[in-house]
Amino acid sequence: MVSSYWQSTTAYRPRLSRNALDKRTLIPAKGGTLQTELVSTARANGLLVYPLEPTLDALLSEVGKAHPVIVLVNRGYAWHPLWHYAPVTGYDKEKQAVLMHFSDRPHEAMSLSTFRALWKRSGNWGVVLLPPDRLPASASPKRFLRAAYDLEKTGMREEAVTAYQSALKRWPKDTAVYFALANAYYHSGKYKEAEHSYRKLLSIDPEDTMALNNLADLLCRTGRAREALKVIDKAETEDAGMQTILKSTRQEISKGCAPLPK
Repeated sequence: MVSSYWQSTTAYRPRLSRNALDKRTLIPAKGGTLQTELVSTARANGLLVYPLEPTLDALLSEVGKAHPVIVLVNRGYAWHPLWHYAPVTGYDKEKQAVLMHFSDRPHEAMSLSTFRALWKRSGNWGVVLLPPDRLPASASPKRFLRAAYDLEKTGMREEAVTAYQSALKRWPKDTAVYFALANAYYHSGKYKEAEHSYRKLLSIDPEDTMALNNLADLLCRTGRAREALKVIDKAETEDAGMQTILKSTRQEISKGCAPLPK
């Protein structure tokens, strides 16, 4: 439902068919889907999975921006649980009710008090599934970066790059985002873009040791060993592990780095 919603309202195009989604998520022995399968399938479908802060305020901030939130609720009892995933699609402030898709009925209203009780049984578990070019309304830089990196780890590197770029529009001075973007470009073979991102990071924090190390490595592997040495010489740290990395990079530069694949 969420995938179809984004397909109809944005430029997002799903990676998986409805049939493929069903096959990846349904566990016959359990007659349903676990959170792990739901999350991994969403990423395989090209969506960024952002774990919602377990608060009503976070949920309402998302639906207020027309971001559906998938929640897990128990409509049964402790002795006979009836777990169910449902997209929360809106909030009626006047009636104090949330709007949900429990079955085939869209925007089914449930009183806020009832929803609170049902949602609490799952520990207020919820996720926001978004196209990579959109940011959750309740996003924090660190939490969003983790979500984007998890997308990258599944092989969705192009989508992850889009997510990092989107993050920089909201947090233009966040060096961790620049670092993740630079690394994603590097591993995608986009070396000019990677260099630009490392340099942008260093314009914000000239003493970022890992960025200096990675930029030096990139320069050396693109035939600029002399410039690489100047960059690595700026890196100073008291961290023993980082010192080992810097030493290894210097040695490689002095010996001549293996060129990057074109």
